[in-house]
Amino acid sequence: MEIEISKNYSVRRLQQWLDYELSTIMLLLLTWFWNLALFLMIIAAILFTPFMLKILFQERRFGWIVFFFLMVILPATAALFLNIDTTYKFVIELIPLALFYFYCFVLRLAIKDW
Repeated sequence: MEIEISKNYSVRRLQQWLDYELSTIMLLLLTWFWNLALFLMIIAAILFTPFMLKILFQERRFGWIVFFFLMVILPATAALFLNIDTTYKFVIELIPLALFYFYCFVLRLAIKDW
C-alpha cells in the first residue's frame, strides 16, 4: 500500500501555523505581563522564520521572500545601526517585530489562493 503525500502539504502546514491564534483570555493575561509577552513574541518570530522561509523556497514564492527581506530584515538591520536616544530606540526596535506579524497576516490571507 503506497501512501500519497499531497503536493500542497507544506503549504497547508504553513497555513495551519499562520491560522493559529491565541484566545482573548490569553491575550488579556499577557497584557498584564507585557515583558513576558514581548519576549514570547520575539522568540516565536525567530523560531517561525526559518520554517516559513523554507516553505516559501520550496514553493518557489521568491516574490514573498524578497518582500519579507524588504519589509522585515531591512528595517531590523537599520534599527540595529541607528544612533537614537534610548526612549525612541526601544520603539524603533519594536517596528520590525510589528512588521513581521503584519507580514504573517498578509501571507495568511494570500496563502489561501495557492
